[in-house]
Amino acid sequence: MEVPGMQSSQIDPEELFTKQDRIGKGSFGEVFKGIDNRSLSVVAIKIIDLEEAEDEIEDIQQEITVLSQCDSPYITKYYGSYLKGSKLWIIMEYLGGGSALDLLRAGPFDESQIATMLKEILKGLDYLHSEKKIHRDIKAANVLLSEHGQVKLADFGVAGQLTDTQIKRETFVGTPFWMAPEVIQQSAYDFKADIWSLGITAIELAKGEPPNSEMHPMRVLFLIPKSPPPTLTGDFSKSFKEFTEACLNKDPAFRPTAKELLKHKFIVKHCKKTSYLSELIDRYRRWREQGHSDSSDNDSDGESSDKRDGDSPEWSFTTVRKRKTDERPHINGQLRREGQTAGSPSSSLGTVIAPVFSELKQQHKEHSEKRLAIEELEHNIRLTEDACPGITDRMVTHIVARFNAN
Repeated sequence: MEVPGMQSSQIDPEELFTKQDRIGKGSFGEVFKGIDNRSLSVVAIKIIDLEEAEDEIEDIQQEITVLSQCDSPYITKYYGSYLKGSKLWIIMEYLGGGSALDLLRAGPFDESQIATMLKEILKGLDYLHSEKKIHRDIKAANVLLSEHGQVKLADFGVAGQLTDTQIKRETFVGTPFWMAPEVIQQSAYDFKADIWSLGITAIELAKGEPPNSEMHPMRVLFLIPKSPPPTLTGDFSKSFKEFTEACLNKDPAFRPTAKELLKHKFIVKHCKKTSYLSELIDRYRRWREQGHSDSSDNDSDGESSDKRDGDSPEWSFTTVRKRKTDERPHINGQLRREGQTAGSPSSSLGTVIAPVFSELKQQHKEHSEKRLAIEELEHNIRLTEDACPGITDRMVTHIVARFNAN
């Protein structure tokens, strides 16, 4: 496995770092708070069993590659990787304030807190976009805070790289509720897709959940391209509503850039110092001390890429399993680049089909005959995909087109 910043396999990470409490568990492994024994600084340690995560190795490589290329105070820092047996240790910056999604559990944010957080997210996006990178999964769960209120973007497992010759992407990735229409439709898109996701995130920070959260995610995939853009309703300022409206223009050409949004009236008028956000962290801790908890508590706290409901086997599209990007293995072992349509493996197999079957199997776990039938159907779809790579994407695209035409 090729990993940027990988240290010699002869170096034992357990001698360099001391694991402490487990602070997260996601689809890729466990995350621990730790100590760098050389500097005595606090770090986050993600430990992945590569034998168990064989299908996710490309996602892991992608995330590490993107993080290793980033140098910004608004992006979580990557310190290096170590391989011990089949276990990959990824050492990351520790962010003890938790995610914005964690903090929302204790109650909604006020507009100054939202503006302050959005400004820092915009700084991170402005940096990424200047480096020709697209995050592609902006949402509250992927915004982390330090204990002092610093805000940083996290989770780069589905991040994309634009080049001078390829200025658009066509891959179907992200999380449906936050996904831009052009991404769902698998048409060419660029960094403006992140701006749409930011608009959805702004509503999430205001309301506690994204628009259409009461709907089934498959329905949302059909709904977003067909319907008018979501709007921020309720007792919010005019400038805040205008900010979300600007982000949620269905025509990407008319969405502002991150740099332009940093000058938006809502940000300029309501933004405060990031230390103001420490009030949210204190509030969340008090909320926890009062005995509040939920099923996601074990998956919280500050590490860059763990999902909110990583323990859950059923389909939870707020924490969609990351799919492979950039380079994907063909069934004969050869690598194919993203953008090759002929013979390229389907992305929707992982983002749409597999979660649907996971949900169906969970629903019918007490009915062995139905479960076996579901497993057989899933197996046959995978066999068909192996024989004809890309057919699942074409099927899903056709279904979406038929639905939108009605």
